[in-house]
Amino acid sequence: MKRKALIVIVLLLLFGCTNGTDKNIKKEKNEEFLYFLYATPLADHPIWLQSKEGFVQACNELKVKCDWIGPKVIDTEKMEEVISQGLIEKVDGIITQGVIKKALLEEAATLDIPIVLVDSNIEDGKKFTFYGKNFQRQAQLLLNEIEKKIPKHKPLVIAIQVAELNFKIAQDQIQEIREVFKDHPGGYEIVAITESKSDKIRAQAQWMNTLRNHPNINVTINFAAESADACAEIAQTLNIKKQLHIYGVDDMDSTIDYIKKGYIDASVVTSFYEYGYKTVYQMYAYKKTGKKPTSLNNEVKLLIVNQDNVDTYQSELKE
Repeated sequence: MKRKALIVIVLLLLFGCTNGTDKNIKKEKNEEFLYFLYATPLADHPIWLQSKEGFVQACNELKVKCDWIGPKVIDTEKMEEVISQGLIEKVDGIITQGVIKKALLEEAATLDIPIVLVDSNIEDGKKFTFYGKNFQRQAQLLLNEIEKKIPKHKPLVIAIQVAELNFKIAQDQIQEIREVFKDHPGGYEIVAITESKSDKIRAQAQWMNTLRNHPNINVTINFAAESADACAEIAQTLNIKKQLHIYGVDDMDSTIDYIKKGYIDASVVTSFYEYGYKTVYQMYAYKKTGKKPTSLNNEVKLLIVNQDNVDTYQSELKE
């Protein structure tokens, strides 16, 4: 727990990151405290801010110092720089998305600094533990929901949007769609896959091009949080929602509002709040008592949110 200094404003200035928790944390001589770092992939994105809320809540409850630092746009190099600085300063624990270099996990393990991965895994990496979705389960939930709207004998003409195609999390989600959707009796075809880069304006532009170029699309699947909203807005502009079924992930306020209005058919959600909250308690227990997680890989609860349960799903997530 002892260290000369913690991550400071210099890190933020050098790497263009956002820090939204404790600032200018300094350790006085002989002072000891636990300090956890959340190296977020997107510091200001609404869905990741849900995770920040849980992170800060847990740190406050446990009286742990903490920082939330990361880029404002997708930039894995900046994430890795934040983590590297944290390792240099010997923070007590790190939470991050599993889109970083595996070597950082190995370096942390040698320093006995637990790194918890959330949302995206590095399966053969030396992480402390992982919390994330079962993508096969997610794909099955989506297919079940789609078949409520589209007869099983009818072919599915699908377009997909992800945040970053080169991220393993995107590739894994797409692959599970390919596997699970083989069970659809009418067959399916994926005619387009695009990237949002976690930017809604880009997401809208990509959907405009895709839907104009492939007017026979009857299903869109959006694996970036902002993409379903963007798709819904373009569908309204083109006046094609009656023939288009739009599915997303996550529960940003705008996504929930669009589900209520019928602009989005459904979204697969999990609790990003728990990504921040549970992981702090696990790292705290390890640092205080040496207790390690009972499982290296932890599946989080998934729910499909549609107009039937849009007003009650949050209580379902907590059950």
